[in-house]
Amino acid sequence: MRSQAVGYALAVIQAILYSTMGVIGKYLFGTGLEPPQVMVLRFSLTFLLLGAFLVVWRRQPLFSRQPLVYVQGVFFVGSALLYFMAVNEITAGLATVILYAYPAVVALMGTLVFRERLTKRIVAALVLAMAGVVLISGVLPGSDLQLSPLGVLYGVGACLTFAVYSVLGQKVVKKDGTFTITFSLTAVSLAVLAVSFPATFPTMLDLTPTQLGLGAAMALFNTVIPVALLLISIKIIGATKASLVGTSETPFSLLFAYLVLGETLTALQGIGCVLVIASIFVVTLPGRAERRERKNGQGHGEPAEAEGEL
Repeated sequence: MRSQAVGYALAVIQAILYSTMGVIGKYLFGTGLEPPQVMVLRFSLTFLLLGAFLVVWRRQPLFSRQPLVYVQGVFFVGSALLYFMAVNEITAGLATVILYAYPAVVALMGTLVFRERLTKRIVAALVLAMAGVVLISGVLPGSDLQLSPLGVLYGVGACLTFAVYSVLGQKVVKKDGTFTITFSLTAVSLAVLAVSFPATFPTMLDLTPTQLGLGAAMALFNTVIPVALLLISIKIIGATKASLVGTSETPFSLLFAYLVLGETLTALQGIGCVLVIASIFVVTLPGRAERRERKNGQGHGEPAEAEGEL
């Protein structure tokens, strides 16, 4: 029981850490940096810090040999860039909540691309997710939340690209270590940014200590450390439970945006957030038949792995 409690605690801690990315991003924007500069700063420092760790650790290689990992990296950096562009236009909380509708999109993609059966649970999850996004978007009559349509569009784009990244991740995670995949994705991200925003890299030489400090915090607390904590949590309680606990990032994101940035937190946003989280649970929680099958197949062995084939 104590071991289980530790696993749950680590999953919550990693969700809390990752939920601060929007807040740190807002502070970096406040120093005068643009979204591409924040992206380059984040991935450059992640590349250096994680690369140094892997060299010293010597238990996982730096680069993956799977070509699909590098395709996945393009969607990874695309999602991250669209997310920061959304944060620059709308509230950090709203941008994160829109992004976290992606599990429902993953379910739909599994149906369309891999010909999975469209179940009632998937339909219910999609309805919940879309209803939640509408409520928190402020588009309903009587809402006083001012929105940028472009910011919402960026958020939806981030959601869609992250869904593709996640579907590809189902394939690659079985053959490489998580740190190797993360480092490879970071390298691809830097390459894509170098091609897309070549003028951004020289500006990194003029960063202030404050900007470097915030960038290091983003690399450590929004990338490297959460990945490590999630891996330990998965070993203790299994990937299914760890990922479900990790969805607590969404309300934490709204809470930090409200407490630290003073962003508006309305009743409709709260209800919409609950609906989006509910959609994630509906998609990811196994049905009765699946739970029975896992129980009969595994007995008292280790926790079942959450990531099935889509």
